[in-house]
Amino acid sequence: IPPDPYFRNYFPASVGSYIVYDCDSIVYNDFTGGIDTFRFEIRELYESAFTDNAGRPAIRLERWKRPQGADWFLKDVWSLVKADLQIEKVEEDVRLIPLMFPVKKGKTWNMNALNAAGKREVEIIDAHEGFDTGFMQFDSTLTVQNTDPVNLVSEFRNTEVFAANTGLVYKQFKDVRYIIPTLQIKSGVIYTMRAKEIHIE
Repeated sequence: IPPDPYFRNYFPASVGSYIVYDCDSIVYNDFTGGIDTFRFEIRELYESAFTDNAGRPAIRLERWKRPQGADWFLKDVWSLVKADLQIEKVEEDVRLIPLMFPVKKGKTWNMNALNAAGKREVEIIDAHEGFDTGFMQFDSTLTVQNTDPVNLVSEFRNTEVFAANTGLVYKQFKDVRYIIPTLQIKSGVIYTMRAKEIHIE
C-alpha cells in the first residue's frame, strides 16, 4: 500500500484505541497572589462508531478523568468525523477543526469555521519532527498552534502535537496576563496534557 500523501495517519482515531495523559492545571490567582496546581489523568477512548446527523461515519470519544488518589469517572462525551481533508471534533457541543490535510508546515486555517465563535487561525508550525512528552518519545510529529500575536500584557496560546499513527500526544493551553515590566504571570491558567500510555487498535 503506498503511503498517504495527505498524511492522515497523524490522526488515526480507530475504535477501541485510547491514550492516557498526565495532566496538570496551574492556576494563578490575581486576588490572593497564590498559585494552585491540580494533577490528574485523562483517558481519551475512541469508544464506538456511529452515523452523525449528516449521514457520515463518526466516532464517539469518551474522556475519563482520574484525580490523584481517586477512581476513573466519565467526564465528557465528545465526537469526531474524519473527513477526507479535515478532522471535525465536537467538544462541549462546539464543532472545531483541529487538523486539516494534507499536512504541510506553514499551512493555516480557521479552526472555528464550523461554529459561531470568532475566527481562530491556527498554523502547522512544525511537521514530521521528533517530540518527547516527558513520558514517551515520537519520531514523527506535527505541531499546530494558534497565530494570536504575543504582547506584553497577556498571552493566549494553544499548542497541540500529533504523532504519526497515534494522534494527539501533547497539548498546552495557556491563557495568562502579565505584570509589567517584570513579565511575571499575574493571573490565568496553564493547562498541559502529556501522553503517557497508548493503546492503538
